[in-house]
Amino acid sequence: MSQIVERPDLSFYLELSYGVRTELPSKTYFARSLVTFYVIDRQKKSDRFTVVGEAHRELGNSGWKDFKLNLLNRFVRDVGDPESFQLVALKVALELGFNTSVPPPAVACFRNISLKRINPARILLHEGRWREMPDRTELLVSLTNVGDMDAFNLVVTLVSGPEIMVISERSTFDRSTLEGGASWQLSWMLAARSSGAHPVTIRVACDQARGELSLSVPVAGIPQVTTTQTSTMTVEKEQLTKDVLVVFAQIAFLVMIVFVVFAIVIPMILSRRQGEVVFRLG
Repeated sequence: MSQIVERPDLSFYLELSYGVRTELPSKTYFARSLVTFYVIDRQKKSDRFTVVGEAHRELGNSGWKDFKLNLLNRFVRDVGDPESFQLVALKVALELGFNTSVPPPAVACFRNISLKRINPARILLHEGRWREMPDRTELLVSLTNVGDMDAFNLVVTLVSGPEIMVISERSTFDRSTLEGGASWQLSWMLAARSSGAHPVTIRVACDQARGELSLSVPVAGIPQVTTTQTSTMTVEKEQLTKDVLVVFAQIAFLVMIVFVVFAIVIPMILSRRQGEVVFRLG
């Protein structure tokens, strides 16, 4: 069975879902879903591409199983970049086939067949929260893929000015896949050269989308250790100056004593000795 969909606003962002139950007696049989894309390229040339949505080859009674097929991914996998085409119609076929001319009987049942539009991956950065500490601030940010499709190869980076320092292990985070509707919590530990509210920007990029969030985060400045060191050095210099002055004073005192000895005491002694000699001669 098959169905063709034609709409002027048709896009590649589609999801085909259905339930299937098979009873295949041998590998000669197969059940599968086929999708045919009717497109127009940039040169206005019409074309069509048929891809296999899903093949079902389980032997025996498989029981009911549900499948969801991202048709954009199927087109990229089997055809190429959809940006070069405009989708004008889509055909969905569900079939039971066989490889021999006289196969044994087999059964394939399909139910709940649905074709719906899905939103592409889109990253939303939630308003950041922070937790202030005496000498640092922890910044918490949440991002969500608000689309229905998965986002691939995510890279999240914190960008800040020269006053801010990231003291946690990483300033950039990466993740291979963020599923549609899923969230991701991230945190950075920040320090600043001076206290105040400092601007930071969170940037996220993936294969399908980009996002950005600017914040003003209060961060306490790092305590200045250099002031204490300078004071200590000043005290040491003052103490050294006092020691030098004391040494100079001691030297000056010794010089004065020596001067007194040579200038007064020794001449007095010599004069007395001369007086005694003159007296004895008389």
